[in-house]
Amino acid sequence: MKRRVLLAVLALLFASGAPLRAQEQGASRLESFFVQIARLWDAEDADGLARLAPAGGKMVLEVGREGAGPVQARHVAAALRSLFADRESVSVRPARVTVAGGQPLQGFGELVWLSRSRGVSAARNSTVYVGVIWEGGEWKIRELRVLP
Repeated sequence: MKRRVLLAVLALLFASGAPLRAQEQGASRLESFFVQIARLWDAEDADGLARLAPAGGKMVLEVGREGAGPVQARHVAAALRSLFADRESVSVRPARVTVAGGQPLQGFGELVWLSRSRGVSAARNSTVYVGVIWEGGEWKIRELRVLP
């Protein structure tokens, strides 16, 4: 009896290690993923960012006061092209990247975006909140919020 209990406890311990390993693997890749997002944002690559949508191609998008909601990747790309047409990047850097856990694994982070209106020298800081989900062995963007 004691042996069966011990085996059951050991089996639970080993089984619970798999999600932790997946979370560790996801965490190490998350920082790299945010560097990739920052590069695409800095390059004003709206299509490249939209391609990072999860299966089904929908993202929650909020730009300034424009409402948030799940929209198709092509709408995300169009909204970002419009945003990038009005503002040019001075610098973009990832900040506060965190794995939140869950099943499927989720995370979030921020980009600190220093930009200016085209033709104007004064720059302003914005925060780009990015929510991500682990899907098919890689991170995908499920949410983008550009906060003034």
